[in-house]
Parts: sequence; structure tokens; C-alpha cells
Amino acid sequence: MFALLISIICLLLLQLIWNLYNSRTFPQASQHVPAPSKQRLSVLIPARNEEATIGRLLESLIDQQAYIKEILVLDDHSNDQTATIVRQYAHKLPLTLLCGKELPPGWTGKNYACQQLGENATGEWLLFLDADVTLEAKGLQRLQRYLDGRFKMVSAFPRQRVHTFMEKMLVPFMLFLVICHLPIKQVQRSDDPKFAAAHGAFICIHKQSYQNAGRHAAIKSAIVDDMALMRLMKQAKSPVALLRGEQFASMRMYEKNAEVWLGFRKNIFSGTGNNIFLTLFICLLYSVLYIIPVVSAIIGIVNGDMQTVLMAAAAYALGVLINYHIAFQAGIQRWLCFLHPLACSFFILLAFDAIRIHWRGEGYEWKGRRYYQ
Repeated sequence: MFALLISIICLLLLQLIWNLYNSRTFPQASQHVPAPSKQRLSVLIPARNEEATIGRLLESLIDQQAYIKEILVLDDHSNDQTATIVRQYAHKLPLTLLCGKELPPGWTGKNYACQQLGENATGEWLLFLDADVTLEAKGLQRLQRYLDGRFKMVSAFPRQRVHTFMEKMLVPFMLFLVICHLPIKQVQRSDDPKFAAAHGAFICIHKQSYQNAGRHAAIKSAIVDDMALMRLMKQAKSPVALLRGEQFASMRMYEKNAEVWLGFRKNIFSGTGNNIFLTLFICLLYSVLYIIPVVSAIIGIVNGDMQTVLMAAAAYALGVLINYHIAFQAGIQRWLCFLHPLACSFFILLAFDAIRIHWRGEGYEWKGRRYYQ
């Protein structure tokens, strides 16, 4: 046990050093607001049963119309009051409500909605926003500095608002996975599609480059659409940027524990390229680094082995420090870092559930539709 804990501590020290370096290369949207630009965006919002959130998004756009050419909302066969709420803003915003067409075979719902929005947009730049996003007061103005020709696609990680138990356990894991495993500097510097990460809730893309790459039609069956779109742009040799987006927007991805589980379950296995061995390796790695120290500490206390307890406590503290640094950077509730072993446990259960569904060919359920890989 002693040798195992020493090995874990050494690995966590290396992980901490890597995280400190990698997070420094994660560009943060500057709080400096540039001079007004003439670049006006087509804001594109796919919406399916979004009555609880879309009003808040549209409200946040009202004072930022200097940077908006048009707002297109596509109602993707909602059976709630989404369309009614959108129409209430028609006199406040340059807003058009589109009715989504029937979903063709081979498409995911969001990809087809975004394809339709892109076909109707007239702006030089297209800003795809999820309906559960809320823009910060000068979010679009801050975005202007990245639309100067250096990049053809910009994606940002909005600040996450979490309330329910499962939100607090799993939503911060997105940023943890990116900082721990992806060389962020290579996202911008390399054309290699392996170095790709994006957040589908906030993607701004140059229209002509998007069309040249094949639009969403080229990734029509992708469940993790944001990653697929960035890989597509990289394959087309279009420069991309991944940003921390706390200065752009905030969001609450899911509002119920069941939604958290279903939402992440459809993404987690796809995020590893449906590679069972890679997924299992990540689960094993997290078990060793973050769960075994807690188990070892409990065993040490029961057996009165203070050496094991102290070593396990040191390993646990390093894990907490790694997560505290990420939470501090992202504005996430910092006390959650103390529960990271529990979050890892839920992540592992989620991964096994995703593998089970993939193995049985049951398909992933989301918003009344079922997708197969």
C-alpha cells in the first residue's frame, strides 16, 4: 500500500505541474473592451422545448444590438411555449422565428437545426448559441477582438451555474477533462484534429469558411457536435481558438438530476471516439489517482496505520489542490473540489452506463429523440 500511495503522489504532482502550465495557456477573454467594431453577427439559436431559458437569453441580447445583424431562432418542433415566448421579443430585437423541418434520417436534431439556421443567415459571422446561455453585459463587444481574421472559428466555455447535486458533481468535470488531458496550446497552433475541443453552447464561426468546410451537413450524425465541428474546421485548415468564456456568457446546462445524467451519458463515450479501451483506461486512472487514496485512508484508520493515513491524506490533498486551481480559474464553487473523489465515482458510473448502452445498441435518449452510434 505504501508503494502504491507513493506512486499516486508522484503522479498527482506531475498532474498538478501539468495543470498549472496548461491552464496558463488557456486564453481568457479579456475584460478590456475594444473600440466598437462594424462586425455585426448573425445570432443563431436552435430551440427545442426551451420555454424555461430562452427568454433570459433574448433579454441579454437587447442591450447588445450594436453587434447584431439578425437573430434567428429555429423552433425544432417544441411542444411547450418556446415559440410564444420568442414572439414576445419580436418588437425588441431584429428577430426571426423559423419553424424547423422534419428531421431527416441520419441527422441528429441539433445538427439539423444548426444547418437550417446557417442556410438562412446573412451575416459574415455566425454565432451559434444554446438557448440556456445568458450573455454577459458586454459579451458580444468583447468577442469582437477575436473576429479580426486571425481565426475562422472561436468557441468559449461559458461560466457554469450549478444548483442540483448531480450538476455540482458532473458539470465541472468538462473543464477538468480539458485541462487535465488536452494540450490547450495545440488547439490553436496545430492543424491536427486530435487537438480539438469546443463548447457547443458558444461557437462563433466565419460563414464562408463554415460553408467551405461542409457546414453541419458534414457532421450530421455526430452526437458531440461541437468537437466534430472543430475537427472539421481543422481539417479544412481554418484557424480556430478555444477560450475561457466567463467574460462572454454564463449558462445552466441542465436543471434536473436526470437531465445531467442523460446529457453527459450521450456525450461521454462519444468524446473518446467510442473507444472502449480508452474510456476504461481513463476510468482506471481516475480510480487510482482520486478514489484509492480515500479508500486507503479509511482502511488505515480502521487498522490504526497512521503512516497509510498520512500518505493517503497527502494524495487526497494534492487531488483537492488540482481541482481547486481549476475551480478558481473558472469561477466554479471552490468547495466542490473537496468532493472530487465522489465526482470521479459518478463519472466512472456514467462511463460504464454509456458503454453499456453502446454495447447493447440501445441508443442515447435526448429531448424525446434517440440516437445510435
